[in-house]
Amino acid sequence: MKQLTDAEEQQLDAKIKEEQKRQQVLREMNPDLPESFKAASAETQGMRRIVPEYLWKYGFLVVILFLLAFSVFLSFKGQDSDSKKVSNLNLMIVLMLLFNHIAIYFTKTGWKSWVMKTVAWVWMALVLVYMYISWVA
Repeated sequence: MKQLTDAEEQQLDAKIKEEQKRQQVLREMNPDLPESFKAASAETQGMRRIVPEYLWKYGFLVVILFLLAFSVFLSFKGQDSDSKKVSNLNLMIVLMLLFNHIAIYFTKTGWKSWVMKTVAWVWMALVLVYMYISWVA
């Protein structure tokens, strides 16, 4: 471990005091901020019991899969050509939501994450191109 010289220690102490003053000013400007991480955790504990992370993860996945099933049902229903474009667009948007949701919530690290994020971005670009072509043409 490196030994600090007296000048370096004084500089470090000065930086620490400046940071403490800055944090004090921020606390005074925003009195609603909790004093510590434990205080902040205690304030949000009730919400974390009501809405755990897996509810967002799997609950939104269920909503997306329901929308996907509904979009597939509408695309197979057999409508006129104008509404067929809309139902195809609905299907593409729901698939875009599904790919983005899987990329963000289900793949965190590794090559699977890169693959899913690439698929999500490419599909998003395809949806935007399809929207442009279907609405302009």
